[in-house]
Amino acid sequence: MKKIYFLSIVIISSLALASCRKSPDYVAEPYFCDCGKFKWQNVEYDLLGVNYILSDSTEFESRRYYITADVALEGEAQTHGLSAWIEIPDLDGGGQFVINPTGDQEFVALVDEFNLNDPIDTLRQYVPVNAVVQVSQAPLSGGDEKVQFQMTLNQMVDGVLIPGDINCSGTFTVYINQ
Repeated sequence: MKKIYFLSIVIISSLALASCRKSPDYVAEPYFCDCGKFKWQNVEYDLLGVNYILSDSTEFESRRYYITADVALEGEAQTHGLSAWIEIPDLDGGGQFVINPTGDQEFVALVDEFNLNDPIDTLRQYVPVNAVVQVSQAPLSGGDEKVQFQMTLNQMVDGVLIPGDINCSGTFTVYINQ
């Protein structure tokens, strides 16, 4: 009986040791949607993701686009990314929409810069003070919608715009489901 018990222990131990193996460490690779580009402070980045929602569920041609990009600089070890949304209340078939210093505001937008490498301010928010968005609307049956934008942004701190223009621009394509 002792021999069977000892032999069982040896076999189980051998199987346990043989089944253990070291696998390579997991290295996360960011997802790239291959859906557009984002130019931030004169450097172009690939977008990580693009999405949209109907900003008004009763308005079929309303859009709120969401875009994200990884803008980490060489040597930065922590997350450094941008996320933005652009909301147009009514595409009306597409075309050009503007925000300008004279007060015209045909859309709203916000850009967040999240930078864990900055010990003073990890989240900065920017709003456009001068901007143009061009939309080639998707067909009513659904399909690709192409958006181009160019914005001059000012940082918002505690609800107050801080002068100091930052330029950003980009193009993206989002698939519209109908």
